[in-house]
Amino acid sequence: MQKSGWWRAGAAALAFAVSAAAIAGSGHQWGNYLWEENSEKLQLEFAYSFANEGVWAPYYRAALAKWEVNARSPLDLTDRGRDSGTDPATCAAKQGIVLVCAAAYGQTGWVGIASIETEGNYIRLATAKFNDTYYATPSYNNDGQRQFVACHEIGHTFGLGHLDTSFNNRNKGSCMDYTSNPVGPPDNRSPGTVDWDVLNSTTMYGDLVIGKGKGGGGKPGKATDPFEFRTVGDAAPGAAPDNRRYPWGIAVGFDDEGRPVEFLEDLGRGRTRRTFITWVRGHRPRPLN
Repeated sequence: MQKSGWWRAGAAALAFAVSAAAIAGSGHQWGNYLWEENSEKLQLEFAYSFANEGVWAPYYRAALAKWEVNARSPLDLTDRGRDSGTDPATCAAKQGIVLVCAAAYGQTGWVGIASIETEGNYIRLATAKFNDTYYATPSYNNDGQRQFVACHEIGHTFGLGHLDTSFNNRNKGSCMDYTSNPVGPPDNRSPGTVDWDVLNSTTMYGDLVIGKGKGGGGKPGKATDPFEFRTVGDAAPGAAPDNRRYPWGIAVGFDDEGRPVEFLEDLGRGRTRRTFITWVRGHRPRPLN
């Protein structure tokens, strides 16, 4: 891990905007949002604030290692350690870093949340939270569930969406796949081949041109799941807003049970907040309107 520098802006952002129409989004990239690359690899800083540091810190560090150390990883992650100035109960986002928190957030219905704030197509800050209220219960208080949620929510902060949103089908070997049995087989506690394919694609942090290349279609080699290609800026497949408002904004994406799991909120001045939520099995959130 290396210390990351400040983010480039201006000319790079303009170049991205000019070329966006010619680039295709692929796979489970989260709506074509990504951090601005600042070196050969994406250098990104992390910090944490856990109400129970002794429990969560090992899973957090293991998740960072899993996302970084793979030979195909385009990520260079720096762990700044505990952020003593952050209250885990609020987990207020900070510019240019990913902040990971855990506390007893109450009977919210969610076990994990990841949020990104974007400006144009670029992620400017991100948070991930784990709800200790549920991780103190027998269903979630185990190594498999804790490592899965740490890997899953941190994966969202890179700009990855859900690979699959069914708890009832066979594991896909990726922590971006919903599962009721993280240990498997296959094991869903770590990133999988399909995650590296997407992170290394030309629309994210690598030079890999998959299938027919930019603007094309096709499949990622012999991978199990074909990528779905779309134009940068288009909504992810199936992410049609339902115009109902929740505490995190308008629902724009749903899981296999029809529950909203992806939300969009306009922050003004060209910035938006996008949130992915992992619900407790069986919980159905209610809209505000």
